Amino acid sequence: MTHYVFQLKGSWKGSWDGKGEIETNGLSSPISVDRSMRGLGIGTNPDELLISALASCYMITLGIRLKKESIAYQNIEINTEGTVTKKDGLHFEKVVHQVVIFLEQEPSQSLAEKIMAAARQAEKDCMIAKAVRKAMSC
Repeated sequence: MTHYVFQLKGSWKGSWDGKGEIETNGLSSPISVDRSMRGLGIGTNPDELLISALASCYMITLGIRLKKESIAYQNIEINTEGTVTKKDGLHFEKVVHQVVIFLEQEPSQSLAEKIMAAARQAEKDCMIAKAVRKAMSC
């Protein structure tokens, strides 16, 4: 079995109006609670980091899936929106990806169906989405 280890260092001071820092191999950012939640709105926040992880994982997984299916494409663009609800505590109610796949040619009906199947499979295969689904089912 292969293991991959990812590390983060962080610090925090305060409460809702506090601030901190996080640092990984590829990211260094101040963090705080979003202004909409009575925070400072400095840097990024856990909500943005979660949808960033979900969106980037989905795009990468979709690119891998399209290659496996021999579907030629130029690039993938995504807009992701996460909705947090305050009911019995704060929680993500939903995350919606709006994806555009730029193809090298106009797709036939069968190619369009193949692309849709690849998009659905990428959502199932994305490790971050799997982790979130598993956490929500516990």
